[in-house]
Amino acid sequence: MYTKEEKEVMKVLVQNIRNFRSENNHSQNVFGEKINYEREHIAKVETGKRNLTLKYIIRTSIAYKIPIKALFKDV
Repeated sequence: MYTKEEKEVMKVLVQNIRNFRSENNHSQNVFGEKINYEREHIAKVETGKRNLTLKYIIRTSIAYKIPIKALFKDV
């Protein structure tokens, strides 16, 4: 079970990742191809039905050539 604070951090992380995806005009399908995850998995992460993993965060950072700390903006 996650604390309220942990849930808020995950919510901000997911929003930041979604923003990077949107800024690059990538659908969940395109993003999934870039980070080697199925679109269904991405949809579940973005709706809070699955948790973010470190692997997901690292792959996002590599795919968009951004530092991991950029994903933690406003956390």
